[in-house]
Amino acid sequence: MLRIISAAISVLWLAAAQAQTWPTRPIKLIVPNAAGTATDTMARLLANDLGKALGQGVYVENVLGPSGITGHQTAAKAEPDGYTFLFTNTSGLAGNPVTFKTLPYDPAKDFTAVAMVCSLGPQIVTANKDAPFKTMAEFIAYAKANPGKLSYAVDATVGGAIFAGRLIVQRAGIEMPEVSYRGGSQMGPDVASGRVPVMISSIAMVNPFLDGGQMRALGVTSGERFPGLPDVPSVNETVPGVIVDGWFAVVAPKGVPDVIVRRVNREIGTFLDGPDIQKRLIAIGLATSGAGTPESTAAFIALQQERWRMFAKELKFEAQ
Repeated sequence: MLRIISAAISVLWLAAAQAQTWPTRPIKLIVPNAAGTATDTMARLLANDLGKALGQGVYVENVLGPSGITGHQTAAKAEPDGYTFLFTNTSGLAGNPVTFKTLPYDPAKDFTAVAMVCSLGPQIVTANKDAPFKTMAEFIAYAKANPGKLSYAVDATVGGAIFAGRLIVQRAGIEMPEVSYRGGSQMGPDVASGRVPVMISSIAMVNPFLDGGQMRALGVTSGERFPGLPDVPSVNETVPGVIVDGWFAVVAPKGVPDVIVRRVNREIGTFLDGPDIQKRLIAIGLATSGAGTPESTAAFIALQQERWRMFAKELKFEAQ
């Protein structure tokens, strides 16, 4: 028994000693998405500032694979030594568990929460500028009066958009076919030209069409209005309960020393408090309330996982 206690103390002492000298070499920030995506753009902004604050380079490694699964699996299996972190998102820790029957990582057990980065990244419902409705309420009324006449475009690779669209259809009690796209490159032009009347997408994707007057915004899927579009109401104001937010957080492999977790949390908090960061985030359709604490980040992720399970149950969504 004494030998076991002694061994445990030795492990704790070694972890504390390592944390005191950490970091002594560059740190990897795994991004489970391709370069140029919103996830990647945000991660690179953070990595640059974080590296300066820690005195060691923080480099982004894009680990690609369907639905971010490979990146999450890689991070989950990494050594918990403070030299590998994961820039995760809604899909990886909340969407995938209800989309796939099995995953090569456990979203609830394989990671230690470090910090929130963005807690507000809604989808937006937009319509062609010539559509016969200008508000969310008018859109719902028109859809009810003309069942099946309207359709809506959605990127089939974005879980938040899929769930938001189906929740609107279900809760509003309307009949509206879903038109699936693989990516947004053709979806935006099709809605702008009127080929498909309505679209659900990220704010960043639709901004050029809103600025160009080719589309009009009907509502955002966050529980509150988005700071960059204060005049656009939340869908929740018209269709209660439709709250589907995208979010980003930093997590680490389970077992990273707590002192390292808290150091990174503090530095991320400082980064998010920077004078220009809110403006830069809003420009790509995101907003932040700060890093929070490791505990509040873990609680947020757990709440989101439960919310997505509830959505899947309501929609009778079958995991593949």
